[in-house]
Amino acid sequence: MATSWLASMALAMLIGFAAWRGPALLLALAILMPILVFRQPNRIRAATIAMAYFLTASYPILAVSLAFEPSQPFLGPLLWVLAAMLLTTPWAILWSPFPQQRLWRCPAALALSTIPPLGLIGWASPLTASGILFPGTGYLGIAATAILPAMKPLVFLTAILIANTFYQPAASQQIQAIQTTASNDLFQMEESSRLAIHSSKAKLTILPEGAIRRWTEATEAFWEPTIERLERTHRSALIGAGIPIPGSSQYRNAVVAIGEWNTKPFDQRIPIPLGMWKPFGPADGVPLNVTGPGTMQIGPHKLAILICYEQLLVWPMLQSALENPTLIVGISNASWTKHTSIPAAQETSLKAWSRLFGIPYVSAIQL
Repeated sequence: MATSWLASMALAMLIGFAAWRGPALLLALAILMPILVFRQPNRIRAATIAMAYFLTASYPILAVSLAFEPSQPFLGPLLWVLAAMLLTTPWAILWSPFPQQRLWRCPAALALSTIPPLGLIGWASPLTASGILFPGTGYLGIAATAILPAMKPLVFLTAILIANTFYQPAASQQIQAIQTTASNDLFQMEESSRLAIHSSKAKLTILPEGAIRRWTEATEAFWEPTIERLERTHRSALIGAGIPIPGSSQYRNAVVAIGEWNTKPFDQRIPIPLGMWKPFGPADGVPLNVTGPGTMQIGPHKLAILICYEQLLVWPMLQSALENPTLIVGISNASWTKHTSIPAAQETSLKAWSRLFGIPYVSAIQL
């Protein structure tokens, strides 16, 4: 019995490690976590299996915390364990020894860890695997993935095979996402961003999160020649930038549109808790915006924009998909996480959502 328990824990850790480090195909392994949890003989063992999975899948949180709070080295391990415990809670509560109840208990556990408030830290969700398992099926694929652990193996393997057989990849669009390089010289970074836009031939060019540190009236004046050039050539650009909030020390982590297709900025909905969104600390970060719009209309394109941390969650994409986007846009600043598996996990998630909803995607990254 003890050997079986240890073997299950080792398997859960292996799944958590492999599923969130790419390639995208391995993301399908995440669905094995709920199956393992509900096959345990008691609640304690079920909870430890879920905990082992979330601890392994979220191991990069240690590096993230150190990057945000280098003066508090013990904060990372504390947040890592606390987040894993919170994500384990729905599985511990809803576990049952009766197999026939898995049909509603598993979807309920997945829903509780997806919808805010717990969904604010709902990374490593097995629901993300729906894009690999049931491509092109949209919300039906989400529902199928949620009940999959309660299905007989032959049934769900057949459903997966059929979905992948008939899947047709989404057609790409003439939109260019630019990769930029971080620098301590903010003027040099900004100038590099301008040159990247100038050299692009695409109708719409997308720059990553943090391409411009702060977008102010002075910044817009500096960019006026570029804006005019874009308008003359009937082109547009989206730029990841911080927009100061008047009368406060906070800022909006946003996407600014310039050029022919000019529209109001799109704000990040879920900033990194504690690192950027600081509900218990000084009000100098990015406010939470869970009820904000899920898409940005620019010209003929309706963009589902996922800014950095949001790419690791389920809720922002499900919210965006309700607005029928034509393109998924991921922008991120990976200059401080490129030594971790986080950029690979973000790219894998974007691919999965693109496959699930049959919507093409682009990714602009700052390294």
